Amino acid sequence: MRALISVLVVGVLGCGDETGVQPPDAPPDAPPDAPLVDAPPPPIGHQHYVISQMRVPANNTEARTYALDVNGDGTVDNQLGMVLATFATMGLPVQAGYSRAIDQGNSITLVDLFALDLTNDAAATLALFDGTSAMPAPCNGAADLACRHHLAGTGTFLAAATPVNAPLAGTITAGTLLAGPGQLSIDLVFDGAMPVAVTLIGARVKATTFSQAAISTLILAGAISQTELDTKVIPAMRAGYQSRVAADCTALTSPPGCGCAPGSAGKTYLDLFEVAPKDCTISIDEVRNNSLIQSLLAPDVSINGTMALSIGVSTSAVPAGFVAP
Repeated sequence: MRALISVLVVGVLGCGDETGVQPPDAPPDAPPDAPLVDAPPPPIGHQHYVISQMRVPANNTEARTYALDVNGDGTVDNQLGMVLATFATMGLPVQAGYSRAIDQGNSITLVDLFALDLTNDAAATLALFDGTSAMPAPCNGAADLACRHHLAGTGTFLAAATPVNAPLAGTITAGTLLAGPGQLSIDLVFDGAMPVAVTLIGARVKATTFSQAAISTLILAGAISQTELDTKVIPAMRAGYQSRVAADCTALTSPPGCGCAPGSAGKTYLDLFEVAPKDCTISIDEVRNNSLIQSLLAPDVSINGTMALSIGVSTSAVPAGFVAP
């Protein structure tokens, strides 16, 4: 899928983790000895990778570190990152959903980097592709609690014939890639929900410490339009938060307590979003009309006249083979 990026916790997806929430429709498993599909070598000048890690901000310092200037005013932008950091400081599982989504193959983002020289190149490009059918399979059955077998740097993936968005044009100077602006499609993960793909406008990327062997740091940044927030982000948030309530609360027919464990994320979500009469369920309207959400998710940048919410995340990538569908 596209680059993850979770939001408001994203948390965006089992291999078990400390949260205990498992996503629906986990990817199918394959036997450990399933044969790999041969991938043709990439075209000359192209390097192929798969996103192997997505880091969302856990504090305000990281929110600034993972940010880029998406509206050209000389200041880095990452309002959604600040929101994620706020939720993380409340003890909510922001990072876990992203890690789970990538580890289990629910979010597969393929990266094509074109450059004839990885140290200095005035005509570099970077594009993101949807990936499917990972080989080897991410997990070796239900007992596999680690997964990530497709992320060892030798995995192959079916790659879409064209990138989700046009490649971002940029330059490499002294080993640092800067590209954009343009559009990028990324995945956001909200707690126990499956990833939701959103389109970033004004998108820019920055890659440092990269080679044919790996990309250690690839920052993906841009902004989410109000339409995408209303039609994709808010519904995904509601789904993720309600899935956490279902996991943490054992008496969903007995409000107001709902059987939630003290200090659990499920209880925190109900306390944040439910309004009277309480029914142990978080509705889309309760999320959409929540004063805190309206304040935190208010658009903060203008991209070509469109107000949008800025976001930035840090990723890493390992080599991958691309196979045509």
